[in-house]
Amino acid sequence: MKYSIKEFSADWELTNEEYENNFKTLLEINQGLADEIKEELIQALQDPEWSWVKIGYDTNFIGSDDSEENVWLTVKYLIWDIIAPDEEPPANRFV
Repeated sequence: MKYSIKEFSADWELTNEEYENNFKTLLEINQGLADEIKEELIQALQDPEWSWVKIGYDTNFIGSDDSEENVWLTVKYLIWDIIAPDEEPPANRFV
């Protein structure tokens, strides 16, 4: 999860489309990575402290500028919707 969030660091200064395309390419190159990230994300969302959000802050994640909710919405949009586009995301505290 840390690796996938790092792929969306604002330090790269890419557009959302470029971030998405790079992430999709990463998933194509690494068979099974999408399933690993999905499992890690499901586990992370079960953490009542949401300590995984700190990873976003530490890596300058593009969704970290505002709030935990913004981090989640960005993760959902840029990561979950790519790795599991036909599945509902796990329940989270903002539903």
